[in-house]
Amino acid sequence: MKTEFITALQLLKEWISQNEVLRETIEWENGQQIVESERLKFNVQPIDTREVEEIKAFTQHLLPESYYHFLAEIGSGQFLTGEYLPCFEIYNLAELKEHNAQVRQEIEDAEEEVNDHFIMIGSHCSMGDWMGFCTSRRGERNYDVFCHEYPIDEYAEISDELNSWRTFEEWVIKAVETKGQETL
Repeated sequence: MKTEFITALQLLKEWISQNEVLRETIEWENGQQIVESERLKFNVQPIDTREVEEIKAFTQHLLPESYYHFLAEIGSGQFLTGEYLPCFEIYNLAELKEHNAQVRQEIEDAEEEVNDHFIMIGSHCSMGDWMGFCTSRRGERNYDVFCHEYPIDEYAEISDELNSWRTFEEWVIKAVETKGQETL
């Protein structure tokens, strides 16, 4: 795991322990700089070693070690909650089972045959997009936020077109660096 990933997790743990992080946004209006501040909260529960092992078994050990490490170090829940919604949510075991059953149903109901295999680990709350892995994709860069507007049979193709594949580590690093502003 990259040093930047471990550092991002340490910072995230600090924010969670304080249940707050201040995000400042700088904008320009009529030639003047305007700084807006927003206090972001967390609703995160730890995941014990037994549940992490159960998640590994449920996901058939197909996901990167960085994801399992995230769960062990950080936990699951809602992250970077602003005035209305959390930025994103990472699932615990029960939610993982429930939401991936929905994904399997979407695949069964798809108009076109879906040849890709997905494990969704969370949701991006701004638009209701799935966040997860395309486990049939080779290599580390198999993580993405899949737009809710597209049918599931087009997820991988659209991510290819947009060149939006990344590693889970890269996504977490960017999410922490930008305090949730760059998570799509």
